[in-house]
Amino acid sequence: MPLPELATARRRVLAAVADREVAGGATTVGDLAADLGGHPNSTRAHLGRLVAEGLLERVPQVAGTRGRPAHGHRLTPRGRLVLEAVQVAEPVATDELVAAMAEHLSTTPDAEIHARAIGRLWASQLAHGPASRPARGAPSAPAGAPSPVERVTTLLRTAGFSPERDPSGDVALRTCPVLASARAHPGVVCTMHEEMLRAALDDAGTTDVEVELAPFAREGACLVHLRRR
Repeated sequence: MPLPELATARRRVLAAVADREVAGGATTVGDLAADLGGHPNSTRAHLGRLVAEGLLERVPQVAGTRGRPAHGHRLTPRGRLVLEAVQVAEPVATDELVAAMAEHLSTTPDAEIHARAIGRLWASQLAHGPASRPARGAPSAPAGAPSPVERVTTLLRTAGFSPERDPSGDVALRTCPVLASARAHPGVVCTMHEEMLRAALDDAGTTDVEVELAPFAREGACLVHLRRR
């Protein structure tokens, strides 16, 4: 059976479970939400998919209170093989690399200008690089030109986030592929993300929509505000 292709968010969940196993014990939804900063519902969805793909197994936990017993998660032999293959293919930790870049930029007098320039280059790479092509089995894009919210959501998913449409019209980011560096240097990393979205809309000819990224605006989520100019 061929190894599955892992989306960035599920790859991070798999790696976090492996890290927890080193310390001993199975990993719960709460553990992962604390480690990765995501919403528990998003974490449950990723775990369910990884279990369905045979990469994780559920392990009953000893219940300390009444009610339904909690479940932990461990890597299966197949999951360990997939994670090892991913780590060999990507020897450099993206978050560590971005953290080093952000720390350097934060010491320069034009940190925001450089961060926005990087964000625009990143948008171009995401729009025209291999990651822009849909994965095998992925649903086809709807007919017609996508709305600004749809375009932003698609780009964020390609970049490794877990975007969700918010009832307010904003886009909530429940996970971040470079969470540690964003927490350490939000003025650089989050500015880079914000400009990446602006550049994508500009490239699509959507010049009447203003994009603003509010880092850690809610518990477990950043918010992308889309407003008409």
